Amino acid sequence: MSNRSIVSAALGLFILTFPLAAPASAQTCQTRPPDATVSLKIAQNAPLTREERTYSELTRLFKKPGAHPAGLYVGAFTVAQQSRYRWTSDGRELCVSIEAVDVTITLTDPKIYVGSELEDDDCIRESVWQHEVLHYRIDQDVLDRFTPIIQRKIEFAVKQAGSQVAKRESDVERIGERMARTIRQHLDRVSGDMLSERDRLHDRHDSREEYSRTGDVCAHGKLGNSKPVLCASEPRLCTNLEQP
Repeated sequence: MSNRSIVSAALGLFILTFPLAAPASAQTCQTRPPDATVSLKIAQNAPLTREERTYSELTRLFKKPGAHPAGLYVGAFTVAQQSRYRWTSDGRELCVSIEAVDVTITLTDPKIYVGSELEDDDCIRESVWQHEVLHYRIDQDVLDRFTPIIQRKIEFAVKQAGSQVAKRESDVERIGERMARTIRQHLDRVSGDMLSERDRLHDRHDSREEYSRTGDVCAHGKLGNSKPVLCASEPRLCTNLEQP
């Protein structure tokens, strides 16, 4: 089972840094400003595995009526953006453009729980372990696949923001903030797509067929070659279900 907590506040963590109120080199909007730098960093906290929680404790953690998990995966994505802009003057007009955008996406505090009641049942423990590790693999896979997509979206957003003329120094901050909003809106949309794909895969994994499999697979005391149901259609996720 997966309790996929999303830190929504982090999806709104956008930081603007403003330059000192002094012109840089002579550059106008009639001349193309230097290209902005787009940096995308992916971070993954090391997963924590715990096997001291009882079924009752896991049920309270899962917080889903009617569910009684023998194992549980908990993870969260956080997305942070920092945009910086520059402005230049030729003595007649001020030209404002994006200087750099830094985006960090983090898989924060992933945890894999296996019920303490399974300590002496190697077969069921292994089956539950594989199921929960696959939830973690889903998060890793979504991050890997969306990294280049997000990079392209932010680069497109920077080009769309372009450069704009400010008539007065007092207009520079307003224009810079407007450019940053354009970039943030693109990031919001692609982040939403990423979270939708993540939820889709987690929901597919937590299927009735999978719960039936985990309940019946150890009827003869051995796990054998049984793998989670999702592995049949998404084999890339199942190359290693032994260690997180």
